[in-house]
Amino acid sequence: MSAEPLLELCSVYKSYDQPVLRGIDLTVRAGEFVTLLGPSGCGKTTILRIIAGLLAPDRGQVRLGGRDITAAPPEKRDVNTVFQSYALFPHMTVAQNVAYALKLRGVDRRQIDARVTRMLALVQMTGSEKKKPDQLSGGQRQRIAIARALIAEPKVLLLDEPLGALDLQLRRQMQLELKKLQQELGTSFVYVTHDQEEAINMSDRIVVLRAGRIEQQGTPDEIYDRPRTGYVATFIGSANLLAGQCDGRGLAAHPAGAMVCPADLPAGPVTLAVRGENILLHTQAPQGPSLAGRVASKRFLGGQLRVEVALTGGDRVVLLRQGIRLEAETGSPVWLSWPASAAVAVQTEGEAPAGEAGR
Repeated sequence: MSAEPLLELCSVYKSYDQPVLRGIDLTVRAGEFVTLLGPSGCGKTTILRIIAGLLAPDRGQVRLGGRDITAAPPEKRDVNTVFQSYALFPHMTVAQNVAYALKLRGVDRRQIDARVTRMLALVQMTGSEKKKPDQLSGGQRQRIAIARALIAEPKVLLLDEPLGALDLQLRRQMQLELKKLQQELGTSFVYVTHDQEEAINMSDRIVVLRAGRIEQQGTPDEIYDRPRTGYVATFIGSANLLAGQCDGRGLAAHPAGAMVCPADLPAGPVTLAVRGENILLHTQAPQGPSLAGRVASKRFLGGQLRVEVALTGGDRVVLLRQGIRLEAETGSPVWLSWPASAAVAVQTEGEAPAGEAGR
Protein backbone atom coordinates (compact mmCIF):
# COMPACT_ATOMS: atom_id res chain seq x y z
CA MET A 1 0.00 0.00 0.00
CA SER A 2 1.42 3.37 -1.04
CA ALA A 3 2.03 6.03 1.60
CA GLU A 4 1.18 8.76 -0.89
CA PRO A 5 -2.47 9.92 -1.00
CA LEU A 6 -4.38 8.81 -4.08
CA LEU A 7 -7.66 10.54 -3.25
CA GLU A 8 -7.94 13.73 -1.19
CA LEU A 9 -10.89 15.71 0.12
CA CYS A 10 -9.78 19.11 1.41
CA SER A 11 -12.12 21.17 3.64
CA VAL A 12 -15.26 19.95 1.85
CA TYR A 13 -18.56 21.60 2.84
CA LYS A 14 -22.07 20.86 1.60
CA SER A 15 -25.45 22.24 2.69
CA TYR A 16 -29.04 21.86 1.60
CA ASP A 17 -31.56 23.42 3.97
CA GLN A 18 -28.97 22.83 6.67
CA PRO A 19 -25.29 21.81 6.77
CA VAL A 20 -24.61 18.22 5.69
CA LEU A 21 -20.80 18.26 5.53
CA ARG A 22 -18.92 20.60 7.86
CA GLY A 23 -15.34 20.64 6.64
CA ILE A 24 -14.30 17.11 5.64
CA ASP A 25 -10.57 16.42 5.29
CA LEU A 26 -9.92 12.88 4.11
CA THR A 27 -7.17 11.01 2.27
CA VAL A 28 -7.23 7.54 0.72
CA ARG A 29 -4.00 5.80 -0.26
CA ALA A 30 -3.52 3.52 -3.26
CA GLY A 31 -4.65 0.00 -2.41
CA GLU A 32 -6.42 1.05 0.81
CA PHE A 33 -9.87 -0.12 1.94
CA VAL A 34 -11.46 2.85 3.72
CA THR A 35 -14.93 2.64 5.26
CA LEU A 36 -17.13 5.64 6.00
CA LEU A 37 -19.15 4.54 9.02
CA GLY A 38 -22.03 6.31 10.71
CA PRO A 39 -25.81 6.48 11.19
CA SER A 40 -28.27 7.71 8.57
CA GLY A 41 -27.91 11.43 7.94
CA CYS A 42 -24.28 11.72 9.05
CA GLY A 43 -23.05 12.67 5.54
CA LYS A 44 -21.32 9.49 4.39
CA THR A 45 -23.31 9.04 1.15
CA THR A 46 -22.94 12.75 0.37
CA ILE A 47 -19.15 12.32 0.55
CA LEU A 48 -19.37 9.38 -1.85
CA ARG A 49 -21.51 11.34 -4.32
CA ILE A 50 -19.10 14.29 -4.22
CA ILE A 51 -16.16 11.97 -4.97
CA ALA A 52 -18.14 10.44 -7.85
CA GLY A 53 -19.01 13.84 -9.30
CA LEU A 54 -22.75 13.38 -8.77
CA LEU A 55 -22.78 16.35 -6.36
CA ALA A 56 -20.71 19.51 -6.27
CA PRO A 57 -19.36 20.72 -2.92
CA ASP A 58 -20.25 24.22 -1.77
CA ARG A 59 -16.62 24.70 -0.75
CA GLY A 60 -13.47 22.63 -0.78
CA GLN A 61 -11.51 20.52 -3.21
CA VAL A 62 -11.43 16.91 -4.44
CA ARG A 63 -8.13 15.61 -5.82
CA LEU A 64 -7.41 12.28 -7.51
CA GLY A 65 -3.86 11.27 -8.28
CA GLY A 66 -2.75 14.83 -7.57
CA ARG A 67 -5.24 16.31 -10.07
CA ASP A 68 -8.06 18.66 -9.04
CA ILE A 69 -11.30 16.96 -10.14
CA THR A 70 -13.70 19.11 -8.10
CA ALA A 71 -15.43 20.44 -11.23
CA ALA A 72 -14.85 17.41 -13.47
CA PRO A 73 -17.97 15.54 -14.71
CA PRO A 74 -18.45 11.92 -13.53
CA GLU A 75 -17.27 10.41 -16.82
CA LYS A 76 -13.97 12.30 -16.56
CA ARG A 77 -13.12 10.85 -13.14
CA ASP A 78 -11.26 7.57 -12.81
CA VAL A 79 -13.76 6.22 -10.28
CA ASN A 80 -16.74 3.86 -10.43
CA THR A 81 -19.65 3.32 -8.05
CA VAL A 82 -21.52 0.21 -6.87
CA PHE A 83 -24.97 0.93 -5.44
CA GLN A 84 -27.15 -1.12 -3.11
CA SER A 85 -29.76 -1.41 -5.90
CA TYR A 86 -27.20 -3.08 -8.25
CA ALA A 87 -28.49 -0.98 -11.22
CA LEU A 88 -27.93 -3.78 -13.76
CA PHE A 89 -29.48 -3.50 -17.23
CA PRO A 90 -32.34 -6.05 -17.15
CA HIS A 91 -32.37 -6.61 -20.96
CA MET A 92 -28.65 -7.43 -21.10
CA THR A 93 -26.91 -10.70 -20.27
CA VAL A 94 -24.36 -10.93 -17.49
CA ALA A 95 -21.51 -10.71 -20.01
CA GLN A 96 -23.08 -7.68 -21.70
CA ASN A 97 -23.58 -5.91 -18.37
CA VAL A 98 -19.98 -6.47 -17.32
CA ALA A 99 -18.63 -5.43 -20.73
CA TYR A 100 -20.73 -2.26 -20.99
CA ALA A 101 -18.09 0.29 -19.93
CA LEU A 102 -15.46 -1.21 -22.23
CA LYS A 103 -17.83 -1.14 -25.22
CA LEU A 104 -18.50 2.55 -24.60
CA ARG A 105 -14.76 3.15 -24.75
CA GLY A 106 -14.41 1.27 -28.05
CA VAL A 107 -12.16 -1.46 -26.66
CA ASP A 108 -11.36 -4.31 -29.07
CA ARG A 109 -13.84 -7.19 -28.91
CA ARG A 110 -11.22 -9.81 -28.09
CA GLN A 111 -9.86 -7.68 -25.25
CA ILE A 112 -13.39 -7.23 -23.94
CA ASP A 113 -14.06 -10.98 -23.97
CA ALA A 114 -10.77 -11.74 -22.18
CA ARG A 115 -11.37 -9.11 -19.50
CA VAL A 116 -14.99 -10.19 -18.96
CA THR A 117 -13.82 -13.80 -18.53
CA ARG A 118 -11.17 -12.74 -15.99
CA MET A 119 -13.53 -10.49 -14.06
CA LEU A 120 -16.28 -13.12 -13.82
CA ALA A 121 -13.69 -15.59 -12.52
CA LEU A 122 -12.60 -13.09 -9.86
CA VAL A 123 -16.17 -12.68 -8.61
CA GLN A 124 -16.84 -16.44 -8.89
CA MET A 125 -19.49 -16.10 -11.60
CA THR A 126 -17.89 -18.12 -14.42
CA GLY A 127 -20.60 -19.93 -16.40
CA SER A 128 -23.23 -17.20 -15.93
CA GLU A 129 -22.28 -15.18 -19.03
CA LYS A 130 -25.59 -15.76 -20.86
CA LYS A 131 -27.95 -15.33 -17.92
CA LYS A 132 -30.11 -12.26 -17.43
CA PRO A 133 -30.17 -10.39 -14.08
CA ASP A 134 -33.62 -11.75 -13.17
CA GLN A 135 -32.17 -15.27 -13.28
CA LEU A 136 -29.66 -14.45 -10.53
CA SER A 137 -29.92 -14.32 -6.75
CA GLY A 138 -29.31 -11.09 -4.85
CA GLY A 139 -25.75 -12.09 -4.00
CA GLN A 140 -25.03 -13.03 -7.62
CA ARG A 141 -26.41 -9.73 -8.91
CA GLN A 142 -24.18 -7.90 -6.45
CA ARG A 143 -21.15 -9.79 -7.77
CA ILE A 144 -22.03 -8.77 -11.32
CA ALA A 145 -22.46 -5.13 -10.29
CA ILE A 146 -19.00 -5.21 -8.70
CA ALA A 147 -17.47 -6.89 -11.77
CA ARG A 148 -19.02 -4.27 -14.05
CA ALA A 149 -17.61 -1.46 -11.91
CA LEU A 150 -14.13 -2.98 -11.71
CA ILE A 151 -13.62 -4.05 -15.33
CA ALA A 152 -12.65 -0.52 -16.39
CA GLU A 153 -9.89 -0.61 -13.73
CA PRO A 154 -10.81 2.58 -11.87
CA LYS A 155 -8.33 4.09 -9.46
CA VAL A 156 -11.03 4.15 -6.78
CA LEU A 157 -14.15 2.02 -6.39
CA LEU A 158 -16.98 3.63 -4.41
CA LEU A 159 -19.45 1.28 -2.71
CA ASP A 160 -22.67 2.67 -1.22
CA GLU A 161 -24.01 0.06 1.26
CA PRO A 162 -23.69 -2.64 -1.44
CA LEU A 163 -24.57 -5.53 0.89
CA GLY A 164 -27.55 -3.88 2.58
CA ALA A 165 -30.19 -5.83 0.65
CA LEU A 166 -28.69 -9.25 1.44
CA ASP A 167 -29.63 -11.54 4.32
CA LEU A 168 -27.24 -11.77 7.27
CA GLN A 169 -25.51 -15.04 6.33
CA LEU A 170 -24.93 -13.99 2.72
CA ARG A 171 -23.82 -10.52 3.81
CA ARG A 172 -21.12 -12.03 6.03
CA GLN A 173 -19.97 -14.32 3.21
CA MET A 174 -19.82 -11.39 0.79
CA GLN A 175 -17.78 -9.33 3.29
CA LEU A 176 -15.01 -11.92 3.10
CA GLU A 177 -15.21 -12.21 -0.67
CA LEU A 178 -15.21 -8.46 -1.21
CA LYS A 179 -12.14 -7.95 0.99
CA LYS A 180 -10.31 -10.81 -0.76
CA LEU A 181 -11.17 -9.31 -4.17
CA GLN A 182 -9.93 -5.88 -3.12
CA GLN A 183 -6.64 -7.34 -1.92
CA GLU A 184 -6.16 -9.33 -5.15
CA LEU A 185 -6.80 -6.31 -7.38
CA GLY A 186 -5.08 -3.70 -5.22
CA THR A 187 -7.81 -1.17 -6.06
CA SER A 188 -8.64 1.51 -3.50
CA PHE A 189 -12.14 1.00 -2.06
CA VAL A 190 -14.21 3.68 -0.34
CA TYR A 191 -17.08 1.83 1.32
CA VAL A 192 -20.17 3.35 2.95
CA THR A 193 -22.06 1.52 5.69
CA HIS A 194 -23.87 1.98 9.00
CA ASP A 195 -22.95 -1.59 9.99
CA GLN A 196 -20.01 -1.67 12.43
CA GLU A 197 -19.44 -5.40 11.83
CA GLU A 198 -18.87 -4.78 8.11
CA ALA A 199 -16.53 -1.90 8.86
CA ILE A 200 -14.42 -3.87 11.35
CA ASN A 201 -14.22 -7.02 9.21
CA MET A 202 -13.20 -5.40 5.93
CA SER A 203 -11.45 -2.08 6.49
CA ASP A 204 -7.83 -1.02 6.60
CA ARG A 205 -9.12 2.26 8.05
CA ILE A 206 -12.49 3.30 9.46
CA VAL A 207 -13.72 6.90 9.33
CA VAL A 208 -16.47 7.45 11.92
CA LEU A 209 -18.79 10.28 10.89
CA ARG A 210 -21.20 12.26 13.03
CA ALA A 211 -23.42 15.13 11.88
CA GLY A 212 -21.23 15.99 8.91
CA ARG A 213 -17.89 15.82 10.71
CA ILE A 214 -15.22 13.17 11.17
CA GLU A 215 -15.43 12.07 14.80
CA GLN A 216 -12.42 9.72 14.61
CA GLN A 217 -10.50 7.70 12.04
CA GLY A 218 -8.04 4.86 12.42
CA THR A 219 -7.55 1.12 12.03
CA PRO A 220 -10.33 -1.15 13.31
CA ASP A 221 -8.19 -1.96 16.37
CA GLU A 222 -7.62 1.73 17.12
CA ILE A 223 -11.29 2.62 16.76
CA TYR A 224 -12.43 -0.28 18.93
CA ASP A 225 -9.73 -0.31 21.61
CA ARG A 226 -8.89 3.40 21.80
CA PRO A 227 -12.01 5.47 21.11
CA ARG A 228 -11.45 9.19 21.65
CA THR A 229 -15.05 10.16 22.37
CA GLY A 230 -18.03 8.68 24.13
CA TYR A 231 -19.88 8.69 20.81
CA VAL A 232 -17.30 6.44 19.12
CA ALA A 233 -17.07 4.16 22.18
CA THR A 234 -20.82 3.53 22.22
CA PHE A 235 -21.35 3.45 18.44
CA ILE A 236 -18.65 0.81 17.92
CA GLY A 237 -19.35 -2.11 20.20
CA SER A 238 -21.49 -0.33 22.80
CA ALA A 239 -18.95 0.40 25.55
CA ASN A 240 -20.04 1.40 29.07
CA LEU A 241 -19.42 5.06 29.96
CA LEU A 242 -18.73 5.77 33.63
CA ALA A 243 -18.00 9.23 35.06
CA GLY A 244 -15.81 9.70 38.13
CA GLN A 245 -13.17 11.82 39.82
CA CYS A 246 -9.62 10.78 38.98
CA ASP A 247 -7.01 11.04 41.75
CA GLY A 248 -4.06 11.29 39.33
CA ARG A 249 -2.65 7.96 40.55
CA GLY A 250 -4.67 5.47 38.48
CA LEU A 251 -7.92 5.43 40.47
CA ALA A 252 -11.22 7.28 40.03
CA ALA A 253 -13.93 7.70 42.67
CA HIS A 254 -17.48 6.63 41.72
CA PRO A 255 -20.67 6.47 43.84
CA ALA A 256 -20.46 2.66 43.66
CA GLY A 257 -16.79 2.46 44.73
CA ALA A 258 -13.51 2.98 42.94
CA MET A 259 -12.52 2.45 39.31
CA VAL A 260 -9.14 1.62 37.83
CA CYS A 261 -8.20 4.17 35.16
CA PRO A 262 -5.10 4.96 33.05
CA ALA A 263 -2.18 5.86 35.34
CA ASP A 264 -1.16 8.88 33.25
CA LEU A 265 -4.46 10.74 33.74
CA PRO A 266 -4.20 13.95 35.80
CA ALA A 267 -6.46 14.56 38.78
CA GLY A 268 -9.94 15.81 37.89
CA PRO A 269 -13.24 14.71 36.33
CA VAL A 270 -12.99 11.82 33.89
CA THR A 271 -15.31 9.65 31.80
CA LEU A 272 -14.12 6.09 31.24
CA ALA A 273 -15.18 3.76 28.43
CA VAL A 274 -15.02 0.08 29.40
CA ARG A 275 -16.18 -2.69 27.08
CA GLY A 276 -18.44 -5.36 28.51
CA GLU A 277 -16.20 -8.27 27.57
CA ASN A 278 -13.36 -6.79 29.66
CA ILE A 279 -15.31 -6.45 32.92
CA LEU A 280 -14.81 -9.04 35.67
CA LEU A 281 -17.76 -9.99 37.86
CA HIS A 282 -17.22 -11.02 41.52
CA THR A 283 -19.76 -12.50 43.93
CA GLN A 284 -17.69 -11.20 46.89
CA ALA A 285 -15.91 -7.87 47.25
CA PRO A 286 -12.38 -8.26 45.78
CA GLN A 287 -9.21 -6.93 47.39
CA GLY A 288 -8.64 -4.18 44.82
CA PRO A 289 -10.85 -1.34 43.55
CA SER A 290 -14.34 -2.35 42.42
CA LEU A 291 -17.88 -1.08 41.91
CA ALA A 292 -20.78 -2.53 43.89
CA GLY A 293 -24.18 -3.34 42.42
CA ARG A 294 -26.82 -5.98 41.79
CA VAL A 295 -27.59 -8.16 38.78
CA ALA A 296 -30.56 -6.49 37.09
CA SER A 297 -31.09 -8.87 34.16
CA LYS A 298 -29.58 -11.69 32.11
CA ARG A 299 -30.29 -12.42 28.44
CA PHE A 300 -28.78 -14.99 26.11
CA LEU A 301 -28.03 -13.51 22.69
CA GLY A 302 -26.42 -15.59 19.94
CA GLY A 303 -23.77 -17.42 21.95
CA GLN A 304 -23.25 -14.59 24.46
CA LEU A 305 -24.84 -13.86 27.81
CA ARG A 306 -25.72 -10.18 28.21
CA VAL A 307 -25.70 -9.25 31.88
CA GLU A 308 -26.95 -5.87 33.11
CA VAL A 309 -25.76 -4.72 36.52
CA ALA A 310 -27.39 -1.82 38.39
CA LEU A 311 -24.62 -0.01 40.28
CA THR A 312 -25.02 1.74 43.60
CA GLY A 313 -25.81 5.34 42.66
CA GLY A 314 -27.88 4.51 39.58
CA ASP A 315 -25.49 3.73 36.71
CA ARG A 316 -26.13 0.63 34.60
CA VAL A 317 -23.29 -1.51 33.25
CA VAL A 318 -23.55 -4.25 30.62
CA LEU A 319 -21.23 -7.26 30.74
CA LEU A 320 -20.82 -9.85 27.98
CA ARG A 321 -19.99 -13.49 28.70
CA GLN A 322 -19.48 -16.49 26.42
CA GLY A 323 -21.92 -19.33 27.04
CA ILE A 324 -25.05 -19.28 29.15
CA ARG A 325 -23.85 -19.73 32.74
CA LEU A 326 -23.38 -16.95 35.30
CA GLU A 327 -22.26 -17.45 38.88
CA ALA A 328 -24.77 -14.85 40.18
CA GLU A 329 -28.56 -14.86 40.02
CA THR A 330 -30.77 -11.89 39.14
CA GLY A 331 -30.99 -9.61 42.17
CA SER A 332 -27.76 -10.90 43.73
CA PRO A 333 -25.11 -8.44 44.97
CA VAL A 334 -21.99 -8.34 42.78
CA TRP A 335 -18.80 -6.31 42.39
CA LEU A 336 -17.22 -5.28 39.09
CA SER A 337 -13.58 -4.66 38.24
CA TRP A 338 -11.29 -4.53 35.24
CA PRO A 339 -7.59 -4.28 34.39
CA ALA A 340 -6.19 -0.79 33.85
CA SER A 341 -5.60 -1.55 30.16
CA ALA A 342 -9.36 -2.04 29.64
CA ALA A 343 -10.34 1.53 30.61
CA VAL A 344 -10.03 4.39 28.13
CA ALA A 345 -10.65 8.04 29.00
CA VAL A 346 -13.02 9.60 26.45
CA GLN A 347 -14.44 13.02 25.71
CA THR A 348 -18.21 13.43 26.08
CA GLU A 349 -20.66 16.12 24.98
CA GLY A 350 -19.62 19.56 26.21
CA GLU A 351 -16.54 18.17 27.93
CA ALA A 352 -12.90 19.06 27.32
CA PRO A 353 -10.70 16.17 26.10
CA ALA A 354 -9.60 13.90 28.96
CA GLY A 355 -6.72 15.43 30.89
CA GLU A 356 -7.37 18.98 29.60
CA ALA A 357 -9.87 20.18 32.18
CA GLY A 358 -8.70 23.42 33.71
CA ARG A 359 -5.99 24.06 31.11
